[in-house]
Amino acid sequence: MPPSQLHDRLLQGDQSAFEEIFGDLNPILLRVAVSITGNRATAEEVTQDAWLSVIENLQSYKGDAPLRHWILKILSNKARSRATRDGKTETLDLEDSGSRVSQNMFTESGNWAVAPALWDEITPERVLAGRQSLQLVREAIQRLPPSQQAILTLLEQEKMSANACAVLLGISPANVRVQLHRAREKIRQVLDEELRTEN
Repeated sequence: MPPSQLHDRLLQGDQSAFEEIFGDLNPILLRVAVSITGNRATAEEVTQDAWLSVIENLQSYKGDAPLRHWILKILSNKARSRATRDGKTETLDLEDSGSRVSQNMFTESGNWAVAPALWDEITPERVLAGRQSLQLVREAIQRLPPSQQAILTLLEQEKMSANACAVLLGISPANVRVQLHRAREKIRQVLDEELRTEN
C-alpha cells in the first residue's frame, strides 16, 4: 500500500492501518531505542511514548520524509532525550574491544570484495534461500550489539542513507559505516564457519 494511503487511513482512525504499521515498525523502533538508551526496559517505555506521540501528532505529518522515517525520528528524539536525562547511553563509537575492521572485506559500495568460502559454487541467493542458512543469519544478527543491529536494520531494511541514519542515531556517518562493516563481518564469519563445517 502506498505510504500516502496508509497515512490517510491512519488519519481516519483506521485501526487495521495502525496495526499494520505497528506490527511492521515496532521491532525496529525497539532495536533503535535499545541502541540509544542501552537498556531494554527503558527502550520499551520510550517506544510506547513514541507511538503515543505519533498518534497525537499524526495531523502534523507533512509528507516531507517517508512516514516510517518520520516515526523513527520521533522515536530517536525521545530515546536520546531519555538517555540524556538518565545519563545512560550506549556509546556508538569506533572502538570495539574484540573486533578490528578488515579493510579489504568490502568494496566502497558495500559489497563483498571476496565472496565467502564456497560462494563461488553457491550463490548468496541460494544460501539465503535455505532455511538453515537463513536461520543462521537471523541468529547472527540477534547476537550483534544493539547498535549494530539498529544500524543494519536502518540501512538494509529501511533503506536509509548513512547520513540519515547518523542523524537519527546522533553519530557520525563514518561511525555508521564502521558499525555496518563490523556487523556484516560478524555475519560473514558465522556463514563461513557453517560452510566449513558442512564440508
